[in-house]
Amino acid sequence: MALENKIEMVADLLESAKKFFVDLFRPDMTLEKISEVVSPRLDDMIKKYEARGLKYSAGKFSIQYADEKHFNLAFEMYFQDDEGKWHKCANESERRDYTLLEVGAWKTIQALKVITFPIEKPKSTGDEVLQKDQKLEEYREAEHERLLSEPTDTIDVKKSEEKSIDIDVEKK
Repeated sequence: MALENKIEMVADLLESAKKFFVDLFRPDMTLEKISEVVSPRLDDMIKKYEARGLKYSAGKFSIQYADEKHFNLAFEMYFQDDEGKWHKCANESERRDYTLLEVGAWKTIQALKVITFPIEKPKSTGDEVLQKDQKLEEYREAEHERLLSEPTDTIDVKKSEEKSIDIDVEKK
């Protein structure tokens, strides 16, 4: 690979990383929606640089708690050229306001602090490049179990002789 082409390719790789987070979010984003928006963009970057002779190796995408009202997005991917040299493509977004997220997604980010999705090369068209975060799956399972084990309110509805309805609420 000619030196000029290699320098141009690395510069283009860095420029693509800088532009990655522009216009990415809309209000009420869930973690799944974030994945749906980010995955095709990462896939396009992998394909673009593989078409130029780089081999994709590994990467990760993260959603990080920044402070009580903000979060960040970040990714890093590693490519190897035909001479065996490694190239890192990475970027971190500016702080984003928590109001862009759906309430449950924000609470999850607050609880876990960092959610990391490994980036895998898609094996076929339509494959998701972002894989599941194990901590997120464990957190969701624990939350589901907690909700199932909490006491619930039961409502007994009985008709009385006056044709009105009496409602008794009791904790079980």
